[in-house]
Amino acid sequence: MHGFLAIAYLVGGAIGTWFGAEILVRGSTRIAFRMGVRPMVVGMTIVAFGTSAPEAVASLTAARMGSGGLALGNVLGSNIANIGLILGILGLLRPIHVPWARVSAEVKILVAVTLLGIALALFPRGFSVYDGIILLLGLVLFTWYYVRSGHAIKETPLEGVIDPGEGGMLLPSLMVVLGLAFLVGGATVLVTGARAIALQLGIDESVIGATMVAVGTSLPELAASVVAVLRGQHEIGVGNILGSNILNLLFVLGISACFGGAEIPYESGSTGFLLMVMLLFTLAVIPIMRRHGRVERPEAAMLLTLYIVFSIYVYRH
Repeated sequence: MHGFLAIAYLVGGAIGTWFGAEILVRGSTRIAFRMGVRPMVVGMTIVAFGTSAPEAVASLTAARMGSGGLALGNVLGSNIANIGLILGILGLLRPIHVPWARVSAEVKILVAVTLLGIALALFPRGFSVYDGIILLLGLVLFTWYYVRSGHAIKETPLEGVIDPGEGGMLLPSLMVVLGLAFLVGGATVLVTGARAIALQLGIDESVIGATMVAVGTSLPELAASVVAVLRGQHEIGVGNILGSNILNLLFVLGISACFGGAEIPYESGSTGFLLMVMLLFTLAVIPIMRRHGRVERPEAAMLLTLYIVFSIYVYRH
């Protein structure tokens, strides 16, 4: 595949996955509202899974196409991008105020899930079907605990952002089907372009997955968080990032390991580095949020700068 065509595939696939996720979330949310599902449940299930759908489809598609490194790189890179890139951009746009008491449980869960993912990757190296089952069981446990304990955000993340609308179930159902179609098609095109670029440049697939693909599949989180923060809904913006990172590890990596058709390999050199960077960015949230419950512009600039440095480093090495 020619270089320009590969880039076109990459960009077009990213747009397709973003568009598909947007339609899927809107349609699913309208169905949930019309069925009388509580806003908390909507936010923690339909919305959270919807915004993680691009990562899930892209990673699963990559794994089934034999690009396990790209699949894993997408998961790890998305978690790095959500904190370094997206939280950095949000804090630069507007200082984010979220009391530590409102996010402490979520941050602790994210750290625990991150450590679980690292442990499964290292012992033994790589992710087998059994590791995927453990992650999916963790997803069930997390969802049950989060809903039962009352830690979930009481307001819907789409309040004031997406109108649930009026009418029957036909249009929302069609939106869900169309959204899924765009997700699958966009992710396939995205992965095809990413593999072609990696082959032409001689770059490790996990690096492409951790940067180009990860940023492309993180567009829904970026769009939703930016809208939320600009509308003063800071908890929604931060909660979207934390929740997405938890689901990336438990849900996205879980289904990729279970249904990818082969074990996701631990690639010496790249995987260990990405795991370390992901852990460092995750732990960085604790002192930032705990110190005064705010993400100020200097801290946001630091996160964004570190993400840029990370991106440059992985391409130069």
